[in-house]
Amino acid sequence: MSVSKIKARTRTYLPAADRRAQILDVAKTVFSRRGYRVANVADICRAARIGRGTLYQYFKNKRAVLLAVMKEIAGRVERVLNERPRIAELRGADKTPPPLIAAFAKKRLRQVLDAVFVDEPTLRLLVRDARGLDGAVDEVIAMIDQLTFGALEDDLRAAHRAGVVRKCDTRLVARFILGGIEKMVLSALAGDEEVDLTAIVDTAVELELFGLLTKEVQR
Repeated sequence: MSVSKIKARTRTYLPAADRRAQILDVAKTVFSRRGYRVANVADICRAARIGRGTLYQYFKNKRAVLLAVMKEIAGRVERVLNERPRIAELRGADKTPPPLIAAFAKKRLRQVLDAVFVDEPTLRLLVRDARGLDGAVDEVIAMIDQLTFGALEDDLRAAHRAGVVRKCDTRLVARFILGGIEKMVLSALAGDEEVDLTAIVDTAVELELFGLLTKEVQR
């Protein structure tokens, strides 16, 4: 049997959509480990076990790969937000016990964070490496920020109308919550710590709903 036939048998062929998805998935890991500025097309191809020609069938260059990754995240976030039930559609929220309201709020926030930070490489790209690279990438990241910010602000308005939270400046409160979440994520990344989204969600929601004062002081 010829060498060419042996090679042909050992190659992995994927449908176009699957190959494109594989390249993006591998690229996220390569970018997060090496840093976007240091990583190159050869690194992605090596990790994906493909030739340059295969990558160039789908993407013009490294920047196009990153931009596609960011757009994929934005699309996923938008889908998750559109599929969530609207708070305005819920009935009897004002009569729901506080622990159940907190549990609902945590689940709701976690859905958004899971869509944004679907894995560690994506998280590192979004909050550390991709910002400030160029206009197109920054526009997509700004879109992701606006989607999450808008969803949180809408939730706060709806919760107020439902009689669950007091009247507040929803824009400032949304900025405060998301800013705190981003700071917790960045601090963990800077210290090479595990990013515990469950702890982050619990902290954000507990502070948002109940503040720091003890129940005794609040009475």
